[in-house]
Amino acid sequence: MKEDVLRRKRLVIFLVLIAALGISSCRTTRNLTDDSIKPLSTRRLVKKVEQNAFDYDFLTIRRINCRFSGNQNNTNFRVNLKAIKDEKILVSISKINIPVGRVLLTPDSVKYVNYIDRNYFVDDYSYLSRFLNTKLNFEIVQSIISNNAFSYHDYESRANFTHFNSSVEEGLFLLESGEEQKMYFSPLNYALTKLIVNDELNARELEMVFEDFEKVKKKDYPGTIEMNMVSRGERINLKLRMNGFSTDKIDELTLRIPDRYEQIRVN
Repeated sequence: MKEDVLRRKRLVIFLVLIAALGISSCRTTRNLTDDSIKPLSTRRLVKKVEQNAFDYDFLTIRRINCRFSGNQNNTNFRVNLKAIKDEKILVSISKINIPVGRVLLTPDSVKYVNYIDRNYFVDDYSYLSRFLNTKLNFEIVQSIISNNAFSYHDYESRANFTHFNSSVEEGLFLLESGEEQKMYFSPLNYALTKLIVNDELNARELEMVFEDFEKVKKKDYPGTIEMNMVSRGERINLKLRMNGFSTDKIDELTLRIPDRYEQIRVN
């Protein structure tokens, strides 16, 4: 029973990490005053955000130091991320320089190897989608890594943004849908600086803040990200500190599953 609880905790940490990394490419800059910012329509603001999206063929984040805390668990670990556009995203997790697990995302599958429990699973994104209560696939993850969080919406007709209102608050552009979702953007480069989600249906609240930035391909990337989430009584805090960005060519990304590892079922 205790081992099952530990396995579940490790899986929760892994899933929350993937969710956070999915939004880790947001950028920010100093705020201006409300008086100096001219309000934009929702359509124009969304277009500006898309135009500012970071694009890459290859992306590496060599070191992501993570501090995770929950109601019953606190831990620190390290992550390395590598991505080849339209093909693969590989996330490696370690603790005290000991490999803990790896996840390989492709357009068709999610493969996760747990080196501590010596098991693995292979899925088609349905498990991650259920866990996060949102549609998730490779294109969405890749788009968010590119800081193009709107690209998976059908907004040729802007249908998914008709219920959003655009305004200016605290020197930032604000795109909000009532009390459900608020997105704050820099007026200097139209980059997302803060995300607030209030999901009453699933009893979940989420806030993400992005700070400390450095240039990657002439774009600003966050050096630190902090996520606070409350879900059905469980409080989760995840802090990421990132460095070692590169867009140099990556020849191949692979994930080997040891022969004697047990396959676990998630569906």
